Amino acid sequence: KMKTARTHDQLYLKENRYNEPKEMFKFIEKRAFKKNTIDKKICDFGCAAGEFLFYLKKKKPKNEYKGIDIRRDLLNKAKQYIPEASFKRGSVLNKKISKKNFFDISFLVGVHPIFDDFEKCFSNLIYWTKPRGEIFICDMFNPDPVDVIIKYRLSKNYKKSTFENGWNIFSKSSVSSFLKKNKEVKSFNFEEFEMPFHIKRQRDPVRSWTVNLNKKKIMVNGLSIIQPQTLLKIKLK
Repeated sequence: KMKTARTHDQLYLKENRYNEPKEMFKFIEKRAFKKNTIDKKICDFGCAAGEFLFYLKKKKPKNEYKGIDIRRDLLNKAKQYIPEASFKRGSVLNKKISKKNFFDISFLVGVHPIFDDFEKCFSNLIYWTKPRGEIFICDMFNPDPVDVIIKYRLSKNYKKSTFENGWNIFSKSSVSSFLKKNKEVKSFNFEEFEMPFHIKRQRDPVRSWTVNLNKKKIMVNGLSIIQPQTLLKIKLK
């Protein structure tokens, strides 16, 4: 069996973009929060160093915020920037990390492509979210009916047997089929995200940049993949 690891998240320890939020954060927040979104229990699953939670708290302070992540070092950093939020160490694959029907709004941003199967973490999000609650999952979804599993390693490590994961692209078709069968799901829709400006290529080939394609700014990186960045919104019954 191929050995895999996920070390790329270490970069979040070095970065400090709390006051320069990602365009994707703005895109999600506009669609997730209404003017009167207050007194809601909100969780960012796979919150990393808390940059998204920091942005949400700034935009809508009158909610209860929680962040869950597998990495203790990232959670420690998040606590420094958002002391008002609560944090917990755990995996989105572990159903026991939260109570059933607990959150009004659940977020999963930039996480699900790490896994070779999307069903477990999506099922857990539905389990943790209250009836009539909403779930927002943002990252790549293939518009074509093909699920793509990707493993990679930097060429400087080509003698090593361990590959990195984190860029799997599940199809809208497969995800739709799964959600339609779930009795707790009322409705769902996909919305494409496009960067409003160009991003330059960086030294790290795994970091994304933009190229022009079909009159759109498309995200790519050194894995030779086009990234169909998409927001999936799920409403529960």
